[in-house]
Amino acid sequence: MKVGRLITRNIRRRPIAGFLTALSVALGVALFLCVWEVRRAGEAGFQRTAGVCNLLIGAKGSPLELTLSSLYYMGRSPGNVPFRCFPEIQSTAGVQWAAPLALGDSYRGHRVVGTTDTLFSRVDIGLGPGLSFSQGEAFSFSDSDLIHAHADLTRDGHDHDHASHGSLFRAVLGSEAAKATGLVVGDSFYPAHGVADTGKTHEDAETKVVGILRSTGTPLDRVIFVPAGAYYAMEGHASDSDREGGARDPRGLSAILVGAKPGYYSLQIFSSWNSRLDAQVVRPADEIQRLFVLVGGLDRALWAVALLVLVVAIAGVAVALSNTMSSRSREFALLRALGASRATILRLVSGEAALIAGFGGMLGVALAEGGLAVGAGVLQDRTGIMVSPSFGAQEVSLVLGVAVVGSVAGLIPAWRAYRSQAADKLEEVA
Repeated sequence: MKVGRLITRNIRRRPIAGFLTALSVALGVALFLCVWEVRRAGEAGFQRTAGVCNLLIGAKGSPLELTLSSLYYMGRSPGNVPFRCFPEIQSTAGVQWAAPLALGDSYRGHRVVGTTDTLFSRVDIGLGPGLSFSQGEAFSFSDSDLIHAHADLTRDGHDHDHASHGSLFRAVLGSEAAKATGLVVGDSFYPAHGVADTGKTHEDAETKVVGILRSTGTPLDRVIFVPAGAYYAMEGHASDSDREGGARDPRGLSAILVGAKPGYYSLQIFSSWNSRLDAQVVRPADEIQRLFVLVGGLDRALWAVALLVLVVAIAGVAVALSNTMSSRSREFALLRALGASRATILRLVSGEAALIAGFGGMLGVALAEGGLAVGAGVLQDRTGIMVSPSFGAQEVSLVLGVAVVGSVAGLIPAWRAYRSQAADKLEEVA
């Protein structure tokens, strides 16, 4: 007797009930996969960003706050380190490169960050050193240019004349910042004072876009970079004697990204700089690991909810089959009369449950992958998380696992069918 043919025939006889039962499984699988994909992509994105540099120098305070503000552009900067730390770290043994960051301005909700062209040539996001451009090119403003410009401003005072610094007012936009603001190469804009984009507009700082970065799947995509010399030349960034050299000195640096040789040199820099009173050094990768430990409870709760939905959906397969047992008892009796063994009836009902659950699993994978593909752009724009849906071995394993669990869930109604007495049911028919 062809058990497989009987299973498919039984499902075709009740297409609506079978589809609705499979749909409940599909929704559970889709939720489970979406949670898994977003979590995986989010963690990968955070770790990729943490790998931009292996050391990060900033003001004394919370290492996690420094990491989030300087690498993920979240929250406010804990303060500034004296500018002298920049040439000092450059000359430290074992330092391969250093890129300064000056935070505090914004444009239409996107951070405007002062830096040097070292950031574009040396930062590594896992694709090799350097960032690539979809339009234009990087502005030309080297580390030595910054040191000379800072020395000139410190000696001569603040200069609000745009003409004297016009060549500095250039910008490179991250891919998401360019998309959100509508700016293209050749356009100009005026940064605003403050990270909330509610401060006074820098009318003295008309800035021209010279380049747009390719998407990196990191917070770099949401940032507008300008030469740090232009940042210092803007009105409102002047220093005064009361704040000179302190954590609130506008001509200090919010942070310094450092690429150091691993091993001895990295450990030596970490130890020596953390013994200072004017700065601290953190390992971004370590801070992000601590962050995931902090949010681990929420993460586990989200997994538990997704798993519970999936379990309830598979239990629905057993409930749906159980509800049909009484109406199908005569069918099983006839099969028994035609020579089907009780083991065949057991395989028939359990196989039907496995097929419904397996179909639901495949439908759930399709819903999850389709939903993630459609929503990937919105998710990246709003959170910076880059999701790349793909059907692979893990999805196949999930579908097979759901089918097996569905088969096990179908054992209860299958046992009821197994115990049915063919003679009794046939007497009822007579």
